[in-house]
Amino acid sequence: MKRKLVLVLAVLLCLGACTQAEDERGSAFKLQEAAGHGQEASDRAKDEILAMEEVISVRGIQYKEEMVMAMHVKQVDRFQLKDVRKKAFDRIKALYPDYTIHISTDKKIYKELEDAENKVKAGNLSEKELEKTINVIEKHSKG
Repeated sequence: MKRKLVLVLAVLLCLGACTQAEDERGSAFKLQEAAGHGQEASDRAKDEILAMEEVISVRGIQYKEEMVMAMHVKQVDRFQLKDVRKKAFDRIKALYPDYTIHISTDKKIYKELEDAENKVKAGNLSEKELEKTINVIEKHSKG
């Protein structure tokens, strides 16, 4: 009996530690005027999405009036992904009504955006490559 109690307590402690670490606020990777690609709108959108209670971190880039964003959602909110995406979309659309906005919670899209952000920040993407990258990420998020 004592052994079972110790085992249950150990499991609960592990679960509690995992949840606590995840609840810490993440941050958005800011691009600002990276490589002259004008990423101010995507940076502002990241701040808006990160202000949502359900979101841990966010990645995103833009090309002209097209924006692709991906967010990492807290584990406890993953059952409401559709609602979280809609809420994030509505917040960004209110800021940029003329933009075409794509928001994902897919981890693959998040990783692709992370790589794209790093390339933009380092100045390794031309305007043409940035447009192509956004189109590829959009295609992946739809399929």
